[in-house]
Amino acid sequence: MKILKYLSLLFLLFLLAFVVFVATQPATYKITKQKKINTPSNSVFEYVNDFTNWNDWQQFNTEENMVFTSSQNTIGKKSYVKWDSESAIITTFAQKDSISQLFIQNDNKQTLHWKFKKSGNSSLVSVTIKGDLSFTEKIYSVLNGGITSYVGPQIQESLNKINSYFVSELGEYDIKVEGLVNRPAINYLEQKDSCVVKDFPKKSKALLKTMKNFIKSNAIETLEVPFVMFQNNDNGKKIVYAMCVPVKEKVFTTPDSQIQGKSYGSFLAIKTVLKGDYSHMKKAWAKTRNYITTKKFKEDKKGYYIGIYKKSIPEVNEPSKWVTEIYIPIIKKEAVTKKIIVKDSATVSSAESEN
Repeated sequence: MKILKYLSLLFLLFLLAFVVFVATQPATYKITKQKKINTPSNSVFEYVNDFTNWNDWQQFNTEENMVFTSSQNTIGKKSYVKWDSESAIITTFAQKDSISQLFIQNDNKQTLHWKFKKSGNSSLVSVTIKGDLSFTEKIYSVLNGGITSYVGPQIQESLNKINSYFVSELGEYDIKVEGLVNRPAINYLEQKDSCVVKDFPKKSKALLKTMKNFIKSNAIETLEVPFVMFQNNDNGKKIVYAMCVPVKEKVFTTPDSQIQGKSYGSFLAIKTVLKGDYSHMKKAWAKTRNYITTKKFKEDKKGYYIGIYKKSIPEVNEPSKWVTEIYIPIIKKEAVTKKIIVKDSATVSSAESEN
Protein backbone atom coordinates (compact mmCIF):
# COMPACT_ATOMS: atom_id res chain seq x y z
CA MET A 1 0.00 0.00 0.00
CA LYS A 2 2.84 2.39 0.85
CA ILE A 3 4.40 1.83 -2.59
CA LEU A 4 1.08 2.66 -4.24
CA LYS A 5 0.79 5.86 -2.17
CA TYR A 6 4.35 6.85 -3.12
CA LEU A 7 3.64 6.20 -6.80
CA SER A 8 0.44 8.26 -6.61
CA LEU A 9 2.32 11.07 -4.87
CA LEU A 10 5.08 10.96 -7.50
CA PHE A 11 2.50 11.09 -10.26
CA LEU A 12 0.79 14.11 -8.68
CA LEU A 13 4.14 15.85 -8.28
CA PHE A 14 5.02 15.09 -11.90
CA LEU A 15 1.61 16.34 -13.07
CA LEU A 16 2.02 19.53 -11.02
CA ALA A 17 5.49 20.08 -12.43
CA PHE A 18 4.19 19.54 -15.96
CA VAL A 19 1.34 22.02 -15.43
CA VAL A 20 3.76 24.61 -14.05
CA PHE A 21 6.13 24.01 -16.97
CA VAL A 22 3.31 24.45 -19.51
CA ALA A 23 2.06 27.57 -17.73
CA THR A 24 5.50 29.19 -17.93
CA GLN A 25 5.76 28.66 -21.70
CA PRO A 26 5.34 31.79 -23.87
CA ALA A 27 1.71 32.67 -24.50
CA THR A 28 2.54 34.16 -27.90
CA TYR A 29 4.44 32.86 -30.89
CA LYS A 30 5.97 34.08 -34.13
CA ILE A 31 6.91 31.73 -36.97
CA THR A 32 8.30 32.58 -40.41
CA LYS A 33 8.41 30.21 -43.37
CA GLN A 34 9.56 30.99 -46.91
CA LYS A 35 9.86 29.36 -50.30
CA LYS A 36 11.37 30.32 -53.64
CA ILE A 37 8.93 29.98 -56.52
CA ASN A 38 10.08 30.04 -60.13
CA THR A 39 7.46 32.61 -61.16
CA PRO A 40 7.49 36.46 -61.18
CA SER A 41 6.44 37.88 -57.80
CA ASN A 42 3.50 39.86 -59.22
CA SER A 43 1.94 36.64 -60.57
CA VAL A 44 2.27 34.89 -57.20
CA PHE A 45 0.79 37.94 -55.46
CA GLU A 46 -2.22 37.98 -57.79
CA TYR A 47 -2.81 34.28 -57.19
CA VAL A 48 -2.69 34.55 -53.38
CA ASN A 49 -4.68 37.78 -53.51
CA ASP A 50 -7.60 36.08 -55.28
CA PHE A 51 -9.88 34.50 -52.65
CA THR A 52 -11.36 32.11 -55.20
CA ASN A 53 -8.03 30.26 -55.26
CA TRP A 54 -7.81 29.72 -51.49
CA ASN A 55 -9.57 26.36 -51.50
CA ASP A 56 -6.69 25.03 -53.61
CA TRP A 57 -3.83 25.81 -51.24
CA GLN A 58 -4.78 27.07 -47.76
CA GLN A 59 -4.06 24.66 -44.90
CA PHE A 60 -5.39 26.64 -41.94
CA ASN A 61 -8.79 24.99 -42.13
CA THR A 62 -9.02 21.55 -43.74
CA GLU A 63 -12.70 20.76 -43.24
CA GLU A 64 -14.22 19.02 -46.24
CA ASN A 65 -16.42 21.02 -48.61
CA MET A 66 -15.27 24.34 -47.12
CA VAL A 67 -16.16 27.15 -49.51
CA PHE A 68 -14.74 30.67 -49.48
CA THR A 69 -16.81 33.74 -50.26
CA SER A 70 -15.66 37.34 -50.15
CA SER A 71 -17.18 40.80 -50.23
CA GLN A 72 -14.11 42.53 -51.68
CA ASN A 73 -10.72 41.68 -53.10
CA THR A 74 -8.95 44.92 -53.85
CA ILE A 75 -5.64 46.55 -53.11
CA GLY A 76 -5.58 48.86 -50.11
CA LYS A 77 -8.99 47.85 -48.75
CA LYS A 78 -10.23 45.44 -46.11
CA SER A 79 -11.75 42.24 -47.40
CA TYR A 80 -13.94 39.71 -45.64
CA VAL A 81 -13.78 35.99 -46.31
CA LYS A 82 -16.38 33.78 -44.69
CA TRP A 83 -15.67 30.11 -43.98
CA ASP A 84 -18.62 29.32 -41.74
CA SER A 85 -20.60 30.94 -38.92
CA GLU A 86 -17.66 30.70 -36.53
CA SER A 87 -14.67 31.31 -38.80
CA ALA A 88 -13.53 34.28 -40.85
CA ILE A 89 -10.57 36.19 -42.24
CA ILE A 90 -10.36 39.94 -42.53
CA THR A 91 -7.59 40.88 -44.92
CA THR A 92 -5.88 44.20 -45.64
CA PHE A 93 -3.86 44.51 -48.83
CA ALA A 94 -1.12 47.03 -48.14
CA GLN A 95 0.76 47.16 -51.42
CA LYS A 96 1.72 45.13 -54.44
CA ASP A 97 4.45 43.15 -52.67
CA SER A 98 2.78 42.33 -49.35
CA ILE A 99 -0.50 41.18 -47.80
CA SER A 100 -1.48 41.51 -44.14
CA GLN A 101 -4.24 39.31 -42.70
CA LEU A 102 -6.13 38.97 -39.47
CA PHE A 103 -7.15 35.33 -39.15
CA ILE A 104 -10.08 34.63 -36.82
CA GLN A 105 -11.23 31.10 -36.04
CA ASN A 106 -13.74 30.81 -33.22
CA ASP A 107 -12.14 32.92 -30.42
CA ASN A 108 -8.60 32.40 -31.66
CA LYS A 109 -6.88 35.27 -33.49
CA GLN A 110 -3.72 35.14 -35.57
CA THR A 111 -2.02 37.68 -37.81
CA LEU A 112 -0.27 36.70 -41.02
CA HIS A 113 2.04 38.81 -43.12
CA TRP A 114 2.90 37.76 -46.68
CA LYS A 115 5.92 39.22 -48.46
CA PHE A 116 6.56 38.71 -52.19
CA LYS A 117 10.15 39.61 -53.03
CA LYS A 118 11.45 39.68 -56.60
CA SER A 119 14.42 37.40 -57.22
CA GLY A 120 15.37 37.61 -60.90
CA ASN A 121 12.54 35.90 -62.80
CA SER A 122 11.51 34.10 -59.61
CA SER A 123 10.01 35.23 -56.31
CA LEU A 124 10.84 34.60 -52.66
CA VAL A 125 7.58 34.22 -50.76
CA SER A 126 7.70 34.50 -46.97
CA VAL A 127 4.87 34.12 -44.48
CA THR A 128 5.12 35.28 -40.86
CA ILE A 129 2.39 34.19 -38.46
CA LYS A 130 1.86 35.61 -34.98
CA GLY A 131 -0.73 34.51 -32.44
CA ASP A 132 -1.74 33.66 -28.88
CA LEU A 133 -1.86 30.18 -27.40
CA SER A 134 -4.55 28.93 -25.06
CA PHE A 135 -3.48 26.60 -22.22
CA THR A 136 -4.76 23.60 -24.19
CA GLU A 137 -2.74 24.66 -27.22
CA LYS A 138 0.32 25.05 -25.01
CA ILE A 139 -0.08 21.45 -23.84
CA TYR A 140 -0.44 20.25 -27.45
CA SER A 141 2.60 22.28 -28.43
CA VAL A 142 4.77 20.85 -25.62
CA LEU A 143 3.71 17.27 -26.38
CA ASN A 144 4.37 17.68 -30.10
CA GLY A 145 7.80 19.27 -30.17
CA GLY A 146 7.02 22.97 -29.80
CA ILE A 147 4.90 25.60 -31.50
CA THR A 148 6.93 25.42 -34.72
CA SER A 149 5.82 21.82 -35.27
CA TYR A 150 2.28 22.81 -34.28
CA VAL A 151 1.75 25.65 -36.79
CA GLY A 152 4.80 25.57 -39.07
CA PRO A 153 3.79 22.53 -41.17
CA GLN A 154 0.50 24.19 -42.12
CA ILE A 155 2.29 27.27 -43.44
CA GLN A 156 4.90 25.21 -45.29
CA GLU A 157 2.27 23.00 -46.90
CA SER A 158 0.39 26.09 -48.11
CA LEU A 159 3.60 27.41 -49.71
CA ASN A 160 4.27 23.99 -51.26
CA LYS A 161 0.79 23.91 -52.82
CA ILE A 162 1.23 27.43 -54.21
CA ASN A 163 4.57 26.39 -55.71
CA SER A 164 2.99 23.23 -57.15
CA TYR A 165 0.33 25.34 -58.86
CA PHE A 166 2.90 27.42 -60.73
CA VAL A 167 5.37 24.62 -61.44
CA SER A 168 3.05 21.72 -62.26
CA GLU A 169 -0.30 23.24 -63.18
CA LEU A 170 0.86 26.28 -65.13
CA GLY A 171 3.85 24.59 -66.72
CA GLU A 172 1.82 21.76 -68.28
CA TYR A 173 0.03 22.73 -71.49
CA ASP A 174 -0.55 21.67 -75.07
CA ILE A 175 -1.54 23.67 -78.16
CA LYS A 176 -2.96 21.92 -81.22
CA VAL A 177 -4.10 23.67 -84.40
CA GLU A 178 -6.94 21.58 -85.83
CA GLY A 179 -7.28 23.59 -89.05
CA LEU A 180 -10.20 24.92 -91.07
CA VAL A 181 -13.73 24.54 -89.70
CA ASN A 182 -17.15 25.99 -90.35
CA ARG A 183 -18.65 27.69 -87.30
CA PRO A 184 -22.44 27.22 -87.48
CA ALA A 185 -24.88 30.12 -87.13
CA ILE A 186 -26.20 30.70 -83.58
CA ASN A 187 -28.30 32.99 -81.44
CA TYR A 188 -26.67 34.28 -78.28
CA LEU A 189 -26.76 36.80 -75.46
CA GLU A 190 -23.77 39.08 -74.94
CA GLN A 191 -22.46 41.57 -72.43
CA LYS A 192 -19.46 43.69 -73.46
CA ASP A 193 -16.52 44.75 -71.35
CA SER A 194 -12.80 45.56 -71.54
CA CYS A 195 -9.83 45.17 -69.20
CA VAL A 196 -6.07 44.77 -69.06
CA VAL A 197 -4.87 41.27 -69.93
CA LYS A 198 -4.00 40.19 -66.36
CA ASP A 199 -7.50 41.03 -65.08
CA PHE A 200 -9.36 39.09 -67.77
CA PRO A 201 -9.89 35.79 -65.86
CA LYS A 202 -11.36 37.58 -62.84
CA LYS A 203 -13.44 40.11 -64.81
CA SER A 204 -14.84 37.58 -67.28
CA LYS A 205 -15.80 35.26 -64.42
CA ALA A 206 -17.80 38.05 -62.74
CA LEU A 207 -19.43 38.97 -66.06
CA LEU A 208 -20.51 35.37 -66.68
CA LYS A 209 -22.08 35.23 -63.22
CA THR A 210 -24.14 38.36 -64.03
CA MET A 211 -25.34 36.81 -67.28
CA LYS A 212 -26.30 33.54 -65.64
CA ASN A 213 -28.42 35.43 -63.11
CA PHE A 214 -30.11 37.31 -65.98
CA ILE A 215 -30.81 34.06 -67.84
CA LYS A 216 -32.19 32.37 -64.74
CA SER A 217 -34.45 35.27 -63.76
CA ASN A 218 -35.88 35.42 -67.31
CA ALA A 219 -36.17 31.61 -67.77
CA ILE A 220 -34.16 31.66 -71.01
CA GLU A 221 -33.25 28.30 -72.55
CA THR A 222 -29.53 28.05 -73.31
CA LEU A 223 -27.43 25.80 -75.56
CA GLU A 224 -23.90 24.44 -75.14
CA VAL A 225 -21.25 26.26 -73.09
CA PRO A 226 -20.61 30.04 -72.83
CA PHE A 227 -17.98 31.61 -75.07
CA VAL A 228 -16.05 34.87 -75.33
CA MET A 229 -16.03 37.01 -78.46
CA PHE A 230 -12.85 39.08 -78.77
CA GLN A 231 -12.38 42.28 -80.70
CA ASN A 232 -9.27 42.03 -82.88
CA ASN A 233 -6.53 43.88 -81.01
CA ASP A 234 -2.88 43.47 -81.92
CA ASN A 235 -1.26 45.51 -79.14
CA GLY A 236 -1.87 42.79 -76.53
CA LYS A 237 -2.17 45.25 -73.62
CA LYS A 238 -5.96 45.54 -73.33
CA ILE A 239 -8.73 43.07 -74.11
CA VAL A 240 -12.04 44.25 -75.58
CA TYR A 241 -14.50 41.38 -75.44
CA ALA A 242 -18.09 40.20 -75.00
CA MET A 243 -19.15 37.36 -72.72
CA CYS A 244 -21.67 35.30 -74.68
CA VAL A 245 -24.14 32.52 -73.92
CA PRO A 246 -25.74 30.53 -76.80
CA VAL A 247 -29.56 30.47 -76.60
CA LYS A 248 -32.19 28.40 -78.36
CA GLU A 249 -34.31 31.31 -79.56
CA LYS A 250 -33.24 34.86 -80.41
CA VAL A 251 -33.75 37.18 -77.45
CA PHE A 252 -34.86 40.79 -77.87
CA THR A 253 -33.75 43.26 -75.21
CA THR A 254 -34.19 47.01 -74.74
CA PRO A 255 -31.52 49.24 -76.37
CA ASP A 256 -30.28 50.49 -72.98
CA SER A 257 -29.83 46.98 -71.54
CA GLN A 258 -26.24 45.91 -70.78
CA ILE A 259 -27.12 42.41 -72.01
CA GLN A 260 -28.11 42.24 -75.66
CA GLY A 261 -29.59 39.49 -77.85
CA LYS A 262 -27.43 38.83 -80.90
CA SER A 263 -26.84 36.29 -83.67
CA TYR A 264 -24.29 35.53 -86.35
CA GLY A 265 -24.30 33.47 -89.53
CA SER A 266 -21.96 30.57 -90.26
CA PHE A 267 -18.36 31.46 -91.08
CA LEU A 268 -15.01 29.83 -91.79
CA ALA A 269 -12.34 29.86 -89.09
CA ILE A 270 -9.09 28.24 -88.09
CA LYS A 271 -9.64 26.25 -84.90
CA THR A 272 -7.00 25.70 -82.20
CA VAL A 273 -7.35 23.78 -78.93
CA LEU A 274 -5.38 24.87 -75.87
CA LYS A 275 -5.13 22.42 -73.00
CA GLY A 276 -3.80 24.24 -69.95
CA ASP A 277 -3.88 27.55 -68.13
CA TYR A 278 -5.09 30.75 -69.79
CA SER A 279 -1.60 32.27 -69.42
CA HIS A 280 -0.68 30.26 -72.55
CA MET A 281 -3.46 31.83 -74.58
CA LYS A 282 -1.13 34.33 -76.26
CA LYS A 283 1.02 31.46 -77.55
CA ALA A 284 -2.11 29.70 -78.83
CA TRP A 285 -3.22 32.79 -80.80
CA ALA A 286 0.30 33.21 -82.19
CA LYS A 287 0.50 29.56 -83.28
CA THR A 288 -2.89 29.86 -84.99
CA ARG A 289 -1.83 32.97 -86.90
CA ASN A 290 1.39 31.27 -87.94
CA TYR A 291 -0.69 28.39 -89.33
CA ILE A 292 -2.84 30.90 -91.24
CA THR A 293 0.28 32.45 -92.79
CA THR A 294 1.85 29.08 -93.62
CA LYS A 295 -1.33 27.76 -95.27
CA LYS A 296 -1.82 31.07 -97.14
CA PHE A 297 -5.23 31.78 -95.66
CA LYS A 298 -6.37 35.36 -95.12
CA GLU A 299 -7.59 36.49 -91.71
CA ASP A 300 -10.97 38.24 -91.65
CA LYS A 301 -10.22 41.13 -89.29
CA LYS A 302 -13.87 42.20 -89.33
CA GLY A 303 -15.07 38.74 -88.35
CA TYR A 304 -15.82 37.00 -85.05
CA TYR A 305 -12.85 36.00 -82.87
CA ILE A 306 -14.10 33.38 -80.44
CA GLY A 307 -12.84 31.56 -77.37
CA ILE A 308 -14.88 28.66 -75.98
CA TYR A 309 -14.09 27.39 -72.47
CA LYS A 310 -14.96 23.70 -72.82
CA LYS A 311 -13.45 22.73 -69.46
CA SER A 312 -12.82 25.42 -66.87
CA ILE A 313 -13.58 26.54 -63.33
CA PRO A 314 -15.67 25.94 -61.30
CA GLU A 315 -16.21 22.44 -62.79
CA VAL A 316 -12.46 21.79 -63.19
CA ASN A 317 -10.07 23.38 -60.68
CA GLU A 318 -6.73 22.17 -62.08
CA PRO A 319 -5.47 24.61 -64.80
CA SER A 320 -3.53 21.81 -66.53
CA LYS A 321 -6.89 20.17 -67.35
CA TRP A 322 -8.65 23.26 -68.70
CA VAL A 323 -9.60 23.02 -72.39
CA THR A 324 -10.13 26.15 -74.49
CA GLU A 325 -11.04 26.35 -78.17
CA ILE A 326 -10.13 29.48 -80.12
CA TYR A 327 -11.36 30.46 -83.59
CA ILE A 328 -9.81 33.06 -85.91
CA PRO A 329 -12.15 34.00 -88.80
CA ILE A 330 -10.96 33.39 -92.36
CA ILE A 331 -12.05 35.12 -95.57
CA LYS A 332 -13.66 32.59 -97.92
CA LYS A 333 -11.75 32.13 -101.16
CA GLU A 334 -13.27 32.11 -104.61
CA ALA A 335 -11.41 29.08 -105.93
CA VAL A 336 -12.66 25.85 -104.42
CA THR A 337 -11.13 22.54 -105.39
CA LYS A 338 -11.54 20.27 -102.41
CA LYS A 339 -14.28 19.51 -99.90
CA ILE A 340 -13.33 18.60 -96.33
CA ILE A 341 -15.37 17.29 -93.45
CA VAL A 342 -14.46 18.63 -90.02
CA LYS A 343 -15.75 18.18 -86.50
CA ASP A 344 -16.39 21.45 -84.74
CA SER A 345 -17.31 21.84 -81.06
CA ALA A 346 -20.97 22.28 -81.94
CA THR A 347 -21.64 19.95 -84.85
CA VAL A 348 -20.20 17.99 -87.78
CA SER A 349 -20.14 20.41 -90.69
CA SER A 350 -18.69 20.92 -94.15
CA ALA A 351 -16.17 23.58 -95.14
CA GLU A 352 -14.34 24.18 -98.37
CA SER A 353 -10.70 24.84 -98.86
CA GLU A 354 -8.22 25.60 -101.57
CA ASN A 355 -5.43 23.11 -102.34
